[in-house]
Amino acid sequence: MDRPHLPASPPSEPSLIMAANPELPAPPTDAELYDYFGPQRRWVMAVMFASCLFPAAATVALALANPLLWPFGIVLILNTAAVGLSMLDGIRARRITPAGHQLLTSAYRPDAPPSVDVLLPTCGEPVEVLANTYRYVAALAWDGPLGVLVLDELDREEVRELAARHGFAYVHRPDPGVGKKAGNLNHGLGRSEAEFVVVFDADFCPRPDFLHHLMPYTAEPSVAIVQSPQVFDTGRSMGWLQRTGAAAQEQFYRWLQPARDADDVAVCCGSNAVYRRSALDRVGGFVVRDHSEDLYTGLALYRLGLRTVYVPLALAKGLSPDTLEAFLNQQYRWCLGNLELARPGALPGMGLPWRAQLGFWAGISGYIMGVVNIWAVPLPMLIVLAWQPDQISPVHLLPFLVPIWTWGVLLPLLHRSRTRLETLRAGLLSSFAHLVALRDMLGGKAAEWVPTGARRRANPLVRTAVNWVLLWTGGTLAAMWALLAYDVAVHGWERLWGAAVLIGVHTYLAAPVVAAAWGALRRRGRARPEPNATVEGEGHEPQEKPVTEPPALVGGPHLDRVDRGHRDPRVRSTAALGA
Repeated sequence: MDRPHLPASPPSEPSLIMAANPELPAPPTDAELYDYFGPQRRWVMAVMFASCLFPAAATVALALANPLLWPFGIVLILNTAAVGLSMLDGIRARRITPAGHQLLTSAYRPDAPPSVDVLLPTCGEPVEVLANTYRYVAALAWDGPLGVLVLDELDREEVRELAARHGFAYVHRPDPGVGKKAGNLNHGLGRSEAEFVVVFDADFCPRPDFLHHLMPYTAEPSVAIVQSPQVFDTGRSMGWLQRTGAAAQEQFYRWLQPARDADDVAVCCGSNAVYRRSALDRVGGFVVRDHSEDLYTGLALYRLGLRTVYVPLALAKGLSPDTLEAFLNQQYRWCLGNLELARPGALPGMGLPWRAQLGFWAGISGYIMGVVNIWAVPLPMLIVLAWQPDQISPVHLLPFLVPIWTWGVLLPLLHRSRTRLETLRAGLLSSFAHLVALRDMLGGKAAEWVPTGARRRANPLVRTAVNWVLLWTGGTLAAMWALLAYDVAVHGWERLWGAAVLIGVHTYLAAPVVAAAWGALRRRGRARPEPNATVEGEGHEPQEKPVTEPPALVGGPHLDRVDRGHRDPRVRSTAALGA
């Protein structure tokens, strides 16, 4: 693919684009920098929508002969609507072009470059991950005052020493845990006097020219946040969960975010973003929530007429979850933050235009239909094998080849990541986290957020999801093969080989998910933690409290404001750190 030739100022140093530990991320290379700035290929969204219609037609054909399949007609309609919303959400042409970006960065020459502070929140992540990130943060280049604040929730001496070694200010707040991640970030804001702040999660490694690419967009006063994509490696050496989880995010950053940005409704994703300090002050800092504080902070700013701009440049790279527990925790948080927008009056009460509401409803419907499809995908095959095996024909296989080709051939050719048919595994596993999130939202409860890497005791989220994977997905796989074996013995292979192919594809996708769930169950059984013991990677503890109502938090009067009147003089801010 031809890449636009854009200025990378200052040029990245080769020594800084190689991680000391090959298992840890390094910043995107010059070759990767413009991966998302290539041809947008919006037609792919239409192809993905059309590919879903073919298996739907095959299911309808079978349903005509079996009333037991009639209820799945409703599911087909809902699935088609959800995929259609996603297509409409991602089909707009992006606003930012390579030529426009080059012109903007070349013309950005402020008389006095604004001051910038980098906020690095941490809560129990491995020190080697932090050391890797800090190495690259220390190499950030900026013409104006630049400071870095490490915001440590756990007051770890080794993190304090690591910050000192890199010349960063170290901050531990007196009320750790209050307000969760947003509370930690707001405490950092109280120790900063910079005009802009940048947030990097503990694992994200920025390029040295990160600010030179994003700060020019802040010249427009209405821009409150400049968001860049979250990029991950998807190498062969990775486990399937880490690889597919990372690849699954490319669709959002390649198609959906640019389309939303074209309508001024891009979503704030937290890390890898520049925030205007004066804008944050108008909403009392980062919106205090147990989860999804980034999403709701962007919405709060939008209500004030302030924008989030999405720049599709690969400027920082991080780690995708590599354990089932961490992946489920991440998916739970993302899903719950979106589902809360479905509460009556939530989205209309925010004054969002229809295009913005379309994007959120596309996400909400996708989460809900993923949960429905936990049951709706295997049940038709089980019903047909059990009640009408003589009606099955290899012709019924043909419509299913279209989505298999789309996910197994087309998308791998177009994506920068190693996208394969196996990427659908991440969707299957995440649906079980979404199931728990939907249950918690409807029940008025939410699991407490604890960052991946923190050591906490086992929690119901992981246990519930693992049990459902083993009982339902494992059980339906076994039932499919048992029924197929029986039907072949009775009716022969001539009519059933197509069904065997489909069951084989389903097994290819689902069996590793069942194996991962079984592995998580065995790990819990071997650990058998004491009441006060902790287990790494399981970051949710059940909370008997109602899920927060979004309208009360997004730009409303209940936002917690940061007290900036008591600064610790030992904590240096922008001028002291960057001079």
